[in-house]
Amino acid sequence: MSIYGYARVSTIEQNEGLQIDALKSQACKKIYVDKASGSKSSRPELDKMLKRLKEGDTVIIWKLDRLGRSTVHLANLLEDLRLKGVSVRSLTEGIDTAGSLGRFLFTILSGVAELERENIRERVNAGLKNAKRKGVKLGRKEKFAPKDKALICRLHGMGDSYTKLSRQFSASRSTIWEIVNAEAKTGFQDGRQTDLEDSL
Repeated sequence: MSIYGYARVSTIEQNEGLQIDALKSQACKKIYVDKASGSKSSRPELDKMLKRLKEGDTVIIWKLDRLGRSTVHLANLLEDLRLKGVSVRSLTEGIDTAGSLGRFLFTILSGVAELERENIRERVNAGLKNAKRKGVKLGRKEKFAPKDKALICRLHGMGDSYTKLSRQFSASRSTIWEIVNAEAKTGFQDGRQTDLEDSL
């Protein structure tokens, strides 16, 4: 069983000394330090520590907000560590997830995190509905402009195969087929019905 310390300071603070001193007093085997804002998804030192942790280990931090980017992230991280058999101890808050108070806190955090996730889902769904009402076209932006599609159909009508067109336009063969098929359904291409009986 090993004890590891983790400290994080924002690039504005530039001083991790207070956290480091406190962690050193806990006889940590190794202390990992990240200099990044709380919202940063990439924390190299935290990632290194997480990979090293094993069952029975303990992670010591200055405060809970040093560990998680958000309530959701913190709750998920604590759950992952709990399942791995790793406990977390916060020095300033006097919290230890191995104890009854820590488990109670985790239950609260999980509830808050789930509420936050639900709120996010509701906001996203409301935004999508509002966009649809305004006529905003949702989904991935189409790769080809209408004039490009017309050119593909014209070349196909002149005998170019799907394979040849896919190479020429740097697209998959299925994409070229969909473009030609969609244009054919409109009933015109250069003023005539498109022939889809092209050799493959």
